Amino acid sequence: MRLQLPLFALAAALAAPATFAQDARGSGAPLAPDALFARVSPSVWVVQASDAQGKLLATGSAVVTGPGTAVTSCKLLAKASAVVLRRDNMSYGAVLELPDVERDLCQLRIANLVSPTLGVVPAGALQVGTPLYVIGSPRGRELTLGISMLGGVRRNAAGALESLQLATPTEAGLAGAGLFDAQGRLVGLVGGSAPATLALPAAWIAELPTRGQRALDRLAAQPAPASLLRPNIVEYQLHDRLTNTHRKVIYRADAATTTDDRLSFNNGGYVEKPGGEVVSVTTAVAGEFDGVMPPGGWARPSLEPDAAWASEYDATMGGTRIKMDLRASVVDDAATLPFDGRELKVVKINYRGYTQRYANAGAVGGNQYGTYRASVWFSPELGRVVRFEVQTRGGASGGAFQVSEVLELVSLR
Repeated sequence: MRLQLPLFALAAALAAPATFAQDARGSGAPLAPDALFARVSPSVWVVQASDAQGKLLATGSAVVTGPGTAVTSCKLLAKASAVVLRRDNMSYGAVLELPDVERDLCQLRIANLVSPTLGVVPAGALQVGTPLYVIGSPRGRELTLGISMLGGVRRNAAGALESLQLATPTEAGLAGAGLFDAQGRLVGLVGGSAPATLALPAAWIAELPTRGQRALDRLAAQPAPASLLRPNIVEYQLHDRLTNTHRKVIYRADAATTTDDRLSFNNGGYVEKPGGEVVSVTTAVAGEFDGVMPPGGWARPSLEPDAAWASEYDATMGGTRIKMDLRASVVDDAATLPFDGRELKVVKINYRGYTQRYANAGAVGGNQYGTYRASVWFSPELGRVVRFEVQTRGGASGGAFQVSEVLELVSLR
């Protein structure tokens, strides 16, 4: 997505980080290159980062560090809405768990991933002149094996490890690839920035739980930028599951009529308050989401755990009079959804009930009645709905109706 945010402005509370055991000892005699590749390569995966429309933004590599975890270059994940790990005919969705953007090292969480975990060479055991084997996926293609050497170990004035110097530059497109010694232990990772002769020490992985969580806590305390709460353009994508068609939905701010306490979009067709409370909807551009919007919107200013409320109201959109009788309940106040390369904290609300629909604004009688099910994911940080799913059907003869739609937030700008 195209939000102009810091690289990983995450606010979600995440699962406890995995640990990564360091192994200072060698694991036997040096392996021949083909044997080393056979042993190590099952732990190296292709990373694909995509935007909200599925467009591929970046490809690279990731190295498995434990059950359900892998590390890669943070640069590969910038602005991504979805991250996938692939190998042969297997594919796993991944989410960012621990970011250390300063060091360009990020940990991914991958549910159900089972892959060999490798030992890592600690900082104190790094020796200049050690042969290194580079295993990764250049530009997302099949895994390759390259040979280099540890040409130097860079430290700052305080003696802290800064980077690894390689004797030869790595191939372009190898960000996230693993650097291994002759025993198959992880020495470092290829970074996502130039120069290609510098690499990320694998010893940093042990510090990710502390540094990554500290970064998450710091970013969670930051308020959302004013540009997100008062955007010029709000873009959604509407998926009609009955016809399997997709279309853009654009809300464009009205500069002349927007005030400090009112945000007006589409020539007054949609008016809201900063924070998400809906004032009025007179033009339905987002299908069912707009067409049967409850008074005040699909969320409430206060969304406590297990909160519940009733909504009974009438709406007339597109020549159809609609009566709604719904019961809403907060079912998850700590859910997350991917948005702009991060996991955005959202509150999930379920709506269950009934709807009646009359053609010609009610001039034609008849009881066109059906059940109604909708789920809403609302972001308190952004003050708006991030995802909306609905299914309803009912009526008979000429008054029959059926709706199955998904609306997803794509961009704020």
